[in-house]
Amino acid sequence: MGREGSLEDLAECLALHESLGLPYSAASKGILPEMFRTLLIEGAMQLFLVENRASWMGSRVVSFSAALFVTDTFCAQARSTLPPYLGEALARHYHSGKPAVLNRAQLSAANIDDGLNVVICFTGWRRDGLSWEQLREVHEKQSAQFHRGLGGYCIKELLADSIGHEYLQRMLHAGFRLRRTYSRHFRKHDLPLPASFLRPWLVGLTREEAFAYPGSNVAGLFVTAPPRFHFNPSEQILLRHALQEETGEELAASLCISPWTVKKRWQAIYQRVANIDGDLLPPISASGSPTASRGAERRRHLLSYLRQHPEELRPSRPERETRSPRNARNVSRRTHTRSAVIS
Repeated sequence: MGREGSLEDLAECLALHESLGLPYSAASKGILPEMFRTLLIEGAMQLFLVENRASWMGSRVVSFSAALFVTDTFCAQARSTLPPYLGEALARHYHSGKPAVLNRAQLSAANIDDGLNVVICFTGWRRDGLSWEQLREVHEKQSAQFHRGLGGYCIKELLADSIGHEYLQRMLHAGFRLRRTYSRHFRKHDLPLPASFLRPWLVGLTREEAFAYPGSNVAGLFVTAPPRFHFNPSEQILLRHALQEETGEELAASLCISPWTVKKRWQAIYQRVANIDGDLLPPISASGSPTASRGAERRRHLLSYLRQHPEELRPSRPERETRSPRNARNVSRRTHTRSAVIS
């Protein structure tokens, strides 16, 4: 099954990434556990993984990928001058104290205004013991979880390390464009090309390319709509946990709040939805107070809507905020039309 990763999954994901044998320096390799933990806590990185629930011993995680929200500068450098294996570059930036990854405030601001750059360079997968059909199932579930995790964000560019020829073909078939082959880098430094399963390529896609050539798997990530309900951050956190099928008691424990506070947040959420779309949720009982069964039905209807509209759980402008003409010009969306392959 595919699911979102958490802090408890870091050791298994790092072990899978290390098993690829990428040529990281000792310093970069040593900083990865701290970097992963910090970025995951800060919301600057998301983990998407597939686990084998039938496994009864050892690690259940068979595949993972990490999405990081990075600066415009890092994205431009990745397309032009950075050496292969972007994970190494991100580790160096983090170690230097000048991270290329957005913090929580920068992420929220970019998502509201110009849009986000997403880089996928930390991946890993397990091949042993899996048939070709099972590997295909893992790939499909990994892709589906990737879409669930990034859906609803305002994305302007995606970049991804593609390690190995097989992985490259899968990325191109999904709709990515080839950005760099790194052949010039290996010639310049008089290095042999890596073996086929370790050969790096850089692939990417911009919002403009996705809209000009719609229909591919990855192009759907660029399709989003403005939120309608503008839930506040505490309400969004509760709803994200509720989408993981947590009960009221589990929500209270996960969020470190009382059951009474959980109940009050649900009431505020339902009232907000009713004020904007009165037909989305089933009505409460004639007495004016919801029964347990009717409350569960209202929750089911709302969560079903949110699964189709993840933008409701992403950073957004307050409902009553207006922009001046000057601000409107300042947040005009930039274009990224470069599609030529750089060697």
